[in-house]
Amino acid sequence: MYVLKSANISDRYTEEGAHNENLPAREALRNGTSEQPQTVIYLDPRAFTRDCVGNWLQSSLSGFRVRVLQNAAELEGMRGADEWIRAVIINTGPERISSANLSTLLSAVSAALPDTPVALLSDFEDPQSIREAFGLGVCGYIPTSLASMVAVEAVRLICVGGTFAPTVALLCQSGQPRASAAEPQIEGFTQRQSQILDCLQRGMANKLIAYELNMCESTVKVHIRNIMKKLNATNRTQVAYLTRGFFEGAAPHQRA
Repeated sequence: MYVLKSANISDRYTEEGAHNENLPAREALRNGTSEQPQTVIYLDPRAFTRDCVGNWLQSSLSGFRVRVLQNAAELEGMRGADEWIRAVIINTGPERISSANLSTLLSAVSAALPDTPVALLSDFEDPQSIREAFGLGVCGYIPTSLASMVAVEAVRLICVGGTFAPTVALLCQSGQPRASAAEPQIEGFTQRQSQILDCLQRGMANKLIAYELNMCESTVKVHIRNIMKKLNATNRTQVAYLTRGFFEGAAPHQRA
């Protein structure tokens, strides 16, 4: 099961697409009648999947032109091109969402095409990977376990401003409270600081910490500065090292 969200929160996305203010635009995309060329960029550094998935997208996405690229450097100059770039699909394959390479790639795509929705095609379908992806600002998360025709419709939804995600992330989040919120307070630190310390032990960036704890990134920075003052530390690495003893006895599932 998967979560489909329309671009307008007040509208519900249905298979029929009725009563949606984006219906004319969507029909134009499906029928290929829009005046400006509609383009989807498929970005994949691996030659085999780049060719296979790229060809499949081109044959399945009627009404769209699919540009297949190897890396973000090829996006240079496309911002002013005479075409409407509706979405960028990045195939991360077996690479973890938390990897530095993916973070760098997403930053490069955002810099080249700042107003374009980005979706990830990934081999992982665990809730943590999905939450991390949306914490990085993507508009869609398409697992490779998905049926091909459903994946195509997910891409179409993202192209018209919608959001797509496996429901496993939503069900896990609503049915199982995050362990960090229930962890005991560390002596000498507030409850919120204790939660942030746990996140720092897991190597999470400020943006992901903010998403995990449902707070602003600027607030996370303030808490980290206060923690550093208490520990007389000069950087995040020192904070993680000095507080590692607080978490050594925690079970892996308690740190999810």
